[in-house]
Amino acid sequence: MTVSSGGTIEEIDAYEEDPFENLTYNDALILVAVCAVKEKTESDENHIEDAKRISLLAQKDPIFSGLGDTIEPSINSFMNMIGKRTDLVKPLASAASALNSSQKKVAYFWAAEIILADSVLTEKNQRILDKYARLLKIDTIVAQQILAGFTMGR
Repeated sequence: MTVSSGGTIEEIDAYEEDPFENLTYNDALILVAVCAVKEKTESDENHIEDAKRISLLAQKDPIFSGLGDTIEPSINSFMNMIGKRTDLVKPLASAASALNSSQKKVAYFWAAEIILADSVLTEKNQRILDKYARLLKIDTIVAQQILAGFTMGR
């Protein structure tokens, strides 16, 4: 059935669904990283370098093996969806619900990789990462161990 806008009922229903529901592991990881990019920067500056960083993280993860062509479109799609959102709790909570406990650690690592790209753990960065640990249900000690790898020896 076609409606006057030219789209089918199914297309309209799909558009109206919550885009953060029913995420795959791959989508959830990318979404967490995109949210980290959004929180890291104050403005809507060009995020080309951040998108490249997310793409490199994905390419290193065996779960993305054979999915190379889908990584950048997925990053771009989530960057557009996050857009001007100021509250990222819902997308992060949706991502967390799609991940098991070991996958949540990977997602936290990805967020830390984005937020600590310059290896500086400022108070702002710490607050952001504390929020991610809380939303991803990462144990405080585990979060500290992950962050230690970024602040030492880089």
